[in-house]
This record gives sequence, C-alpha cells and structure tokens, in this order.
Amino acid sequence: MKLIAKIGGVILLMVGGLFALTFYTKNSANEFAGILDQLNPLVKEGHVYVKTKAADSVNGYGTAYYEQIAVYEDGKTRPIAFNGISELKVGHYLKLTNKGAHVETYEEVAKEDVPKNVLEKLE
Repeated sequence: MKLIAKIGGVILLMVGGLFALTFYTKNSANEFAGILDQLNPLVKEGHVYVKTKAADSVNGYGTAYYEQIAVYEDGKTRPIAFNGISELKVGHYLKLTNKGAHVETYEEVAKEDVPKNVLEKLE
C-alpha cells in the first residue's frame, strides 16, 4: 500500500509540475519556454497569425529573428518568437503552427484567408 501511495504521489507531482509549466510559459516567447512547451503533453498544438514586421535581428547567415504578438483563431493573443530562413517581406500575413511558445512551421497566407476577428487585432 505504501508503494502505491508513493507512486501515486510522484505521478501527482509530475502532472502538477507540467500544469504549472503551462502557466510559466503562457506569456513567454523565449527559447526556453519554447522547449518546455514542445515537450509538455498538456500544451495543445494550434495556429496563430502574425503580420510581418522588420526583423529584430539578422545573423551572419541571413537568418532573421522575429519577436512579436501573435493572435490565435479565437482572438486571444500571446508573445511569440520565431526564425525566418531569410528576412520576410514586411506587411504580409503568416499562419504559424505552434505548440505554445514553440513554433514548428509558418506559411504566408492571403489577407482574405485570415479570420476576421484575428485580422482586426493584427491591424
């Protein structure tokens, strides 16, 4: 019985820790938050939209770094950080596949394909 209680306690602590991490990374856009969200099974994969801006930085290989506010399809916002293979054109719309702060992919979408409530927040 004691062994079962100890195992149950450890599992409860682990689930509680994962749940607490979702709150820690909720408004973070740094690389550490991205790694935690990528590994956390409690964080759902989804899509967010951004309107491109000038790169925050560009490294020696031409990879551009962006940090900005993204909008979920339900209208909620979050900070997000991602890298572009090169500098992106300013004023275009991107649909990012993300898992919390972790950005897996992005694709350019036409303005007409951005949900209306998202578009209002991006303008």
